[in-house]
Amino acid sequence: MSHPVPHPANVTWFPGSPDAAFALAAARGVPLFLYWGASWCPPCNRIRATVFARSDFQLLAGACVAVHLDGDSAGAQQLAERLRLRSYPTLVVYRPDGAEITRLPCELDGERLVQVMTLALAAPCPVAESLRAALAYQRALSDDEWQLLSFYAWDTDERQVLGELELAATLVGLARASTLPSAARRLHWLALHAAATAGKGGVDQRSAVRQLEDTLRDETAVRAQMDLVIHQAVDLVRFLTVPQSAARLQLTQLWANALAGLETHPTLALADRLAALRTRVRLARLGAPVEGLEPLARARVAEALASAAGPALRHQLVNTAAGVLSDAGLLDAADQVLLDELPRAHAPYYFMHNLAAIAKQRGDRVNAVRWYERAWDGASGAATRLQWGALYLQSLIDFAPQDVARIDQVAGALLDHIGSLPDADCQRNRTQLERIGAKLAIWNGASGNAAALRQRASAARPA
Repeated sequence: MSHPVPHPANVTWFPGSPDAAFALAAARGVPLFLYWGASWCPPCNRIRATVFARSDFQLLAGACVAVHLDGDSAGAQQLAERLRLRSYPTLVVYRPDGAEITRLPCELDGERLVQVMTLALAAPCPVAESLRAALAYQRALSDDEWQLLSFYAWDTDERQVLGELELAATLVGLARASTLPSAARRLHWLALHAAATAGKGGVDQRSAVRQLEDTLRDETAVRAQMDLVIHQAVDLVRFLTVPQSAARLQLTQLWANALAGLETHPTLALADRLAALRTRVRLARLGAPVEGLEPLARARVAEALASAAGPALRHQLVNTAAGVLSDAGLLDAADQVLLDELPRAHAPYYFMHNLAAIAKQRGDRVNAVRWYERAWDGASGAATRLQWGALYLQSLIDFAPQDVARIDQVAGALLDHIGSLPDADCQRNRTQLERIGAKLAIWNGASGNAAALRQRASAARPA
């Protein structure tokens, strides 16, 4: 059974509809801050616990009309389509007239996010305007404009600022044009990661590695872009170096040293320190072995969980802790952390999803499907029910394609649920329909409900 998660704490959230909030912001001549998220989302829970609880953030939010838009609320996905919101969480700052100023990266630590939001609230123009001016060399940008460009949440942009521009090339252009060294460095990292994610060629790998290594050797620079150091490590190491090469060994070792410094950094939240350890554990498989890995992972996880206070922080920490243990090969320990949490978690179905993933690591298809089924049974919320139902159906087709009766039953239940959603063809709901349709297209079983569901999925309104 799911337990209710508290409303995002310590911020005075507007009680009415988002449209009414925009109207109020315009009438008062104040900015609007929008938080788009879901109760089960670990990064959302991290923000609740480590950012929204800060007194300096609360002061900033108090100068705005603050809106919490939950992805499971009535009409949320339809509104999200209009506002171009998709990934949980997305944080947006708007001018009083409703124009976007910027989107804030959700992985920033609390202190840095407050700094960037302060810049956003004082910005003379939206980030989109600064982007156009920078790329066209129309005028010299201020240091604050470069800061906002470098801390824009490009991964949640949804073509709101980029339009038809290609991300990696745009970031390369901004990095070259920037007159602020710290912004240029961050934009360069972002450009490399965009190229890595897109599988782009044409990158000077040796030069890129040298620039990354210069940053990783600089403790101040590492702290300044903690979010990138933690979350881009594996992608960039794989993209820029060859397995078992001297270049990979050197880069992974420097990166591991930087992460070790973040793990014990006194200004970082516990959730971020544990995330740094998880990345270091993942890098161990790429060439940077962690001495005493198993006892270290167990000890750090136990320490973090013993210190966790409040359902939001605990949700994030349990998710990361299980990841640390499973990445270290300690699957039984990861299972136990998740099983122990199920009775008290506010979104236990999320951890059932993790238990299914661990079962898949073991090659245990039966238990993987069982956990996906339990997660679907326990999930709550309109959009969440569709997402977890899609996961369950996909697991059946992957691991039990011969179980036609159960696939037919689940497909029928999903059809009923989709029929109850007025925004089934919008944003994240549409994404789930597309995934369902793609999976059913490769299944050879005969099921009336599955055929009807596939037809419904193919009829989903395109973005």
